[in-house]
This record gives sequence, C-alpha cells and structure tokens, in this order.
Amino acid sequence: MKETKTAKTPARVGPGGHRARMRQRIRMAGAHSLADYELLEVLLFAATPRRDTKPQAKALLAEFGSLEAVLEAPPAALRAAGLGPRGVAVISVPAEVAQRLAHADLRAQVVFTDMTVLLDYCDRLPACTPDGMRLFYLDSARHMLADEVVPSGPAPAQCRTVLARALELHAVSLLAVRDMGQQAPPPPQSLPELRFLRMLHAHARLLGLVFQDCLVRGAGQVVSLRALMEH
Repeated sequence: MKETKTAKTPARVGPGGHRARMRQRIRMAGAHSLADYELLEVLLFAATPRRDTKPQAKALLAEFGSLEAVLEAPPAALRAAGLGPRGVAVISVPAEVAQRLAHADLRAQVVFTDMTVLLDYCDRLPACTPDGMRLFYLDSARHMLADEVVPSGPAPAQCRTVLARALELHAVSLLAVRDMGQQAPPPPQSLPELRFLRMLHAHARLLGLVFQDCLVRGAGQVVSLRALMEH
C-alpha cells in the first residue's frame, strides 16, 4: 500500500502569529523575559487588534526614553506621540494598578478626621500632574473608600463621572485636592476647575452627598475653595 504524505501545516505568520508566539513565550518563560519594547507591544495588543504593534512600541520608547516614562506619561503627551484613544487607555492602566497596589494598605486605614490628616496623606502619594485634581470618596465615618484623579473633560461630563462613582461606592461625602506642586496657588477665582467644583457641589447636594471642600495647595500654601463653591 502506497504511503500518503501529509502536508505540514505552515507556521502562522504576520501579526497574529507573532502575538501567539509572544503569549506562548510569556506562558513558558514569564513576562520578565520580555524586553521593554516587547512589554509595550503586548500591552498594545488590546488597543490594536490586527496590526503589528512593535513599531509603535519602539517609537514610544524612543520618544519618552524609558518604559517607566512611557507608562507614567500623561494622556496628552501620549496623544502627541501618536497614540490613539484606545492606546492611551491601555498604557495608562499599569501605572494606576502599581499605584493602587503600593497604597492599598494605606487607603484601607485612613480616616479623615480633619484636613491635617488629609494633607499628610497627600504628602505620601506620588506627585500628581500639575493640572490634576484628586477626589476622595468617604463613608459616614470618614473612612476613605477611594482616592482617584478626576478625568479631564468638560465640567458636566466630569461631574457625571464623579457622582456616578460616588453612588457606586456608596459614598456619603467628597473631598478634593488640587496639587500645584512647586507653584503657588493662583487666585481662587481664576482656577479653571471652579465651574466644575460649583457644579459638583450643587448636584452632590441633590443626591444627598456632601462635597466638603476643595483644597488647592502648592509652594507650602493651602487655599480652601469651600466659600467660593457655595456662591
């Protein structure tokens, strides 16, 4: 009987095959075996389903200088480097995960009995971007449920996002901190976020939430915006 030869299945080529090999390598050797650009490649798989992500990963490293700098880059800088909305979302996640892991035990123990405790807690956090605002969600005993950076965008959208998050966490009150770093706080009336803060103060009250205050701090100074929000 004549033996029939079976054709060999060709190895997968193109982006799909490369991704399969990368995933297999992670399973077999661990993610620590990947070079910096390869780690970025894998992260970008989720943002770019059917295209080779290696050129983009290498371009990001060349632009920012290191993997750490890429992962910590603000969204505006990532967009300027050519990353689309999905890519920005994906690249922003690892740094946030690392920050939450590093401070998970700290958050669980914090009770904001007064503003001094709040500012002491902020001193132990990684520096926020100069245009960033941090929102603290508290329960009825002033235990911190979460601390998160307010997403950028129009004031109504920001307000909806924060209030939805507060309801999701069953928060009772809110506190905000705007960290200016080494810059002195500007005149309160000129703060860009004032419209958002007033809107949040008003709408929180309608939902039975208390927006306690927003502190603007920088260069050793702390300014309370509570009175401005109420007018």
